[in-house]
Amino acid sequence: MAAALVVAGCATGPKRAEPLSEGRDRSEQPERPTPDPEAALEGTVEERYAQAQAFLANEQNDAARRVLTALTRERTDLSGPPTNLGILEVRAERYQAAETWLREAIKRNPDNIIARNWLAHAHRENRRPESAEAMWLEALDVDPDYVAAHVNLGRLYEEVLADLQAAVRHYRAAYEASDGTELRVLPWIARLEERLQSRSPATDSNTAVGADNASQGGSAPSQQP
Repeated sequence: MAAALVVAGCATGPKRAEPLSEGRDRSEQPERPTPDPEAALEGTVEERYAQAQAFLANEQNDAARRVLTALTRERTDLSGPPTNLGILEVRAERYQAAETWLREAIKRNPDNIIARNWLAHAHRENRRPESAEAMWLEALDVDPDYVAAHVNLGRLYEEVLADLQAAVRHYRAAYEASDGTELRVLPWIARLEERLQSRSPATDSNTAVGADNASQGGSAPSQQP
């Protein structure tokens, strides 16, 4: 699977939810010289893809679009260029255009979980939470330990669909799938468990069972819509 070039930010208190970062945070990347947009369409596929990465790192999004669009049309076997075009459109809040590019990426590579993650995010931001849920669950069908999908599903269940037990399950699954490195979910789990405990003993008991299942398997629950 071709990895996306764009690195997404991670919001922690999501009025507007961003998908989990794919790869290193932009602040960790080495500084690059500003690339020349005029030379962007020259060179091999690998060189132009690297140029697109440099454009994105320098926030030269129009130049990146030129390169990625050319690569998408030229190499119909590559899933990475349309994935990145879709990410750019999501971040620009052009969700219909984003869906077109991201679905093309998934058509080219059905195992492209990054494209599924961002398509789900586009659906969430476009007020289609059930479609977002289905797309994140599809990503987990491809990779049950995909941390980004677990985190984003947890946030969707907590903030939009009001299913706190499901949110806890996915936060726990994210923690387990990350081998304990996804520490930011721990206070979220504690907060939700406190809310669930304040409701009723029955709800608290159900939550404990769900948490046990998540900690044992570390994978997604059975496929939903």
